[in-house]
Amino acid sequence: MRKIILMFLFLCIGCAYSPVDVSMQGVRYHDDAEVYVSELLEAVTPADVPDTPLRALLLPFAVRQDIGVRKEIGKELADIFRLTWLEERVFGTLDYDASRPWPGLAPALEQARAKGANILVCGNVTHMYQAAAVGRTSVGLTVEIYWVPTSTLIWSAAQSGAMEGAPDKDFIVMRTVRRVPEDPLFAIMRALSGSMAQGFMRHLIL
Repeated sequence: MRKIILMFLFLCIGCAYSPVDVSMQGVRYHDDAEVYVSELLEAVTPADVPDTPLRALLLPFAVRQDIGVRKEIGKELADIFRLTWLEERVFGTLDYDASRPWPGLAPALEQARAKGANILVCGNVTHMYQAAAVGRTSVGLTVEIYWVPTSTLIWSAAQSGAMEGAPDKDFIVMRTVRRVPEDPLFAIMRALSGSMAQGFMRHLIL
């Protein structure tokens, strides 16, 4: 009889109403922030890429916004681009000279010739806005690729990317938290670089 009474008490406790659902306290739903990338717009595409080993030179990107650290930003964004294109194996060789900011097209072509490169990769950051955890971070990028022996523009493309940060949202039983990468700018730049790599590689003769 005693066992039956104890079982009955346990059942009553289990069915008792509680205004606080302690089993759901602290439960969070993580809504990871995504990078949104626009369509790749190609203004110039190569009629033919010579069937020869491609040795490319990449220089720091030009940042068109009037900000105090634009030279440093141009170097950092170009380096992210370089790492992504190396992973994609776009060229047989990809050199990066970050010793000075973007010098202009004519000096850049001369620099590429001096280094024995037959491809010059140039980048222009057309706009950039970096927000905190809450807000919108966005980057606009134009990339131009020149065939160095003839100084001919063979590929030009533009694309933009963005990432939205949002405050935590409380619901009845859980909280949704948008997790933004430690550096949204890095994530956006990697996405843009990867998309552009795939776009250019479609024109290469394999």
